[in-house]
Amino acid sequence: MELMLVITVIGILAAVCMPRISQIITREGAGQGAGVVANDLEYAVSLAARQRKPVRVACDCANGIYTLSDRATGNVIFRRRIGGSDGGLGLTALTFSVTPVDIFPSGLTSGALTVTVTASGSSRQVVMSTAGFVRPVR
Repeated sequence: MELMLVITVIGILAAVCMPRISQIITREGAGQGAGVVANDLEYAVSLAARQRKPVRVACDCANGIYTLSDRATGNVIFRRRIGGSDGGLGLTALTFSVTPVDIFPSGLTSGALTVTVTASGSSRQVVMSTAGFVRPVR
């Protein structure tokens, strides 16, 4: 009888806590997605400097994919699927304020970029300035 009472209490507590836990998991998915995008943009800046060639960042936002490519030849250097069901982070949308953006070997960019990552209503942004500084926005 005592065991059944304990199991019932644990079940009630779990039912009460699940909506809040679900919100936390969703928010963390958006935060992790923003971190991945920020790291990839920093990689693009360092790649342009290392190769001494402009790198283009372009987004196929409808499919949740962005690519880093050599601006002159168009050869894809790096591609990431971050949105959609198979993106791995549970993200539902990816938007770029401007696409494409060119990153020059000096670290300067052709324009400021704001990337918004959304996971079931929770969204995070990553900003890249024209000076090539990348930072997630809280």
